Amino acid sequence: MAGEIHVLRVNHVAVPITDRKKSLAFWRDVVGLKVIPSMVDAKNIVWTAVGDGTMVHLIEPRDGRAAGYHTAFEVSNFDATLQRFRDLGVEIEGPGERHDGQRYMFVRDPDGNRIEFVTSSNIKPSRRVADDMGYTREP
Repeated sequence: MAGEIHVLRVNHVAVPITDRKKSLAFWRDVVGLKVIPSMVDAKNIVWTAVGDGTMVHLIEPRDGRAAGYHTAFEVSNFDATLQRFRDLGVEIEGPGERHDGQRYMFVRDPDGNRIEFVTSSNIKPSRRVADDMGYTREP
């Protein structure tokens, strides 16, 4: 079907947190997620991943505002997905590109829930590294 969106998998889920130290003790040390380098320039987001590469982004409040949950769906046809939302008159935040070349956009469902659509990750190499607290830097 023309204009169809092709979701491949869940790319990541974003979880709001209030205390990085306590949250990392849970998500990394108890649940077993691996801290990975962030591909965005936001110090309030800790990128973590499960064994299959699906990510959980832990998001601290920024500017006094708590982050909300969102899910990111990886699609096989990003440009067609973008055009589909444009054709439907859906308000789009983005699109943009992360340090590893991943493209992204956000939309809201009829209830106002924020949903992200992305390409695959790691499209181009990145030398970014993360420390034990999830802060990312360029080497």
